[in-house]
Amino acid sequence: MRKWVVVLLAAAMVVPARAAKTVSVQDLEDLLATLHGKPDAKVAQQLSELQVTERISFARLTRWEKDFPGEHTREELTKLAGLTAFLKPPAIDVLRDPEPDADTQEHMLSLAGSYVKTTLTRLPNFYATRETTHFEDTPSQETGPGSGGGQAGTGWRAMRTEIMEMGKTDNRALHSTGTSSAMVTYRDGYEVDDENVGNSGKPSPPPGLSTRGEFGPILSIVLGDALRSNNVTWLRWEQGPNEPVAVLGYRIPEDQSNYVVMIPNGTRLDRIYSAYHGEIAIDPEAGQILRVSVVADLPPPHESMQTAMVVEYGAVMIGDQSYICPVWGVAYSKVPAEKAPGEPQGAAATVQTEINDVAFTNYHLFRSDARIVANDNRKSAAPPADPAPAKSPGSGSKPN
Repeated sequence: MRKWVVVLLAAAMVVPARAAKTVSVQDLEDLLATLHGKPDAKVAQQLSELQVTERISFARLTRWEKDFPGEHTREELTKLAGLTAFLKPPAIDVLRDPEPDADTQEHMLSLAGSYVKTTLTRLPNFYATRETTHFEDTPSQETGPGSGGGQAGTGWRAMRTEIMEMGKTDNRALHSTGTSSAMVTYRDGYEVDDENVGNSGKPSPPPGLSTRGEFGPILSIVLGDALRSNNVTWLRWEQGPNEPVAVLGYRIPEDQSNYVVMIPNGTRLDRIYSAYHGEIAIDPEAGQILRVSVVADLPPPHESMQTAMVVEYGAVMIGDQSYICPVWGVAYSKVPAEKAPGEPQGAAATVQTEINDVAFTNYHLFRSDARIVANDNRKSAAPPADPAPAKSPGSGSKPN
């Protein structure tokens, strides 16, 4: 580990790395307009040098992916969207409508609570595809205040409280390790994961970073905790797919949290009920939750970790009806990597960033069919039928 770090630092001193170019969403829109029709590799290379300072919405990502179907460009766009998923939206998406009064905000939350309790429980039995693209960087020593010395991760304490810090990961450091697909079955109000299938079409293990509960549990937990804690604040109006969307912020203390983070501890997983905060985007008329983000504020001794997830919901057709279901999600983690054998305890913390981009597609009603097959060996109690008349040569019969 130490030799590898020394070699890397030596190379960096010979060829200093260029700083990533920071751009807004509108800047990226303008750049993509000039790159339309260019070779896939060239577009991807330009995108890999960018750091976007505003959230890229799922609607924009979908539109850009249609305009740029190249594999490398799509990967870079997916990476940028994942890195910005926890940032503030671009100014053009923020509406200047006045803040609703306290009674109206309370009514919105009440509608959202009713939506979670009633509408979600009435979803039909269905199955969908969860396709996950996993990104990670090479473990490296964390820089910044408190990164060196005996208390590994001291510099994280100021970082982990702000959702904005998650967009500062260097885009160029991340690389894709592949994709995996899983059939998710929603049956009798519960979500069931089936086996994963990787690029080869064979079962493959899920990435080390994984999430569950996008089909209802996460909404019940977040909204339930937020309503009980009474710690919800107004943030802004945003332009939704059709109508304005109300965005509220919340913060849940540890002693009121029902949000579980599973942390590896040797051969077992520790269940941590963590404090957390985030945003909830609500349709103010129907109470539908269209986006929810969760940023964990882990307690000691896990305060050196960052973990967060966001899920966007949209209209999907299941059978012949439209329902609001997950369409896209991002999971983010930045955690200390395992120390190399023999590495001194006082060494600077080594950290690794991982991102999962998750698309939910191919929604279908879950049906079961039954067919009764007669046993040919069983003798019939009915009398034998009269023999059929012989057919004339060359004659035939049509199937019924």
